[in-house]
Amino acid sequence: LVQWQNVAVDDVITAARLALQLEPGCAQGKPLRALAVDGNDSKFFERHAGLLTALLDERFAKEASHQGLTTFLGAQAQDDHWLLIAPLAKGLLPFARLRVSSSELRTTPLPARRILLVENERSLHQLPQPLDDTIAILGAGLNLGWLDAPWLQDRSVAYWGDLDTWGLAMLATARSHLPHLQAILMDQATFDAHPHLTVVEPVHATGSLFNEPADATLDAHLRTLEKGRIEQEFLPIPQVHKAVQDWA
Repeated sequence: LVQWQNVAVDDVITAARLALQLEPGCAQGKPLRALAVDGNDSKFFERHAGLLTALLDERFAKEASHQGLTTFLGAQAQDDHWLLIAPLAKGLLPFARLRVSSSELRTTPLPARRILLVENERSLHQLPQPLDDTIAILGAGLNLGWLDAPWLQDRSVAYWGDLDTWGLAMLATARSHLPHLQAILMDQATFDAHPHLTVVEPVHATGSLFNEPADATLDAHLRTLEKGRIEQEFLPIPQVHKAVQDWA
């Protein structure tokens, strides 16, 4: 109620129309004000971000507020997207953790041969340490356009995210920028081995273009299940350690 009760009726109608047109990742790295959707003017998103987020939450089971509107739509944030950087061995960086904007990360190489991309920040405690010559980058969500950074092309890169259609969609986007990256714990065997960890995925991601047939097969399978999601933070730590160390 608080999102619309003091908003002009025409703006509420426009927000509803926009919310029905918007899809996850549809901005494709453009600023929100540059989205060419019916009814949008250049500042509508700024004026009514809260209302649009609430409406999209109704369509996508609160994913918009969970990820943030700009991240959910795959847009370029005006204040940029801040990523958590965590070296997994001493001596790589002068800090145990730091935040770096995605725009800076695109142009500034990190001093490690191996880069581990992790969807959610809350999974940092599951990562093995020390892990020689490895830096983890956490919390990108759908904001993955910076992976086209030239310096990443010759690094060993792994991706670990939720085992659901959203995670596979993010993996597909990451692969589009870095075809050589390796997915960790995002396969059928991992899903089948943990039936007790599966939960309902309220809303599926929109269809993705998969470069790997196994990813497409798994995505199609998960969509048929009542409980087709395993959130990465619930996977056993010893198994995560082994998978990351095997990749390294």
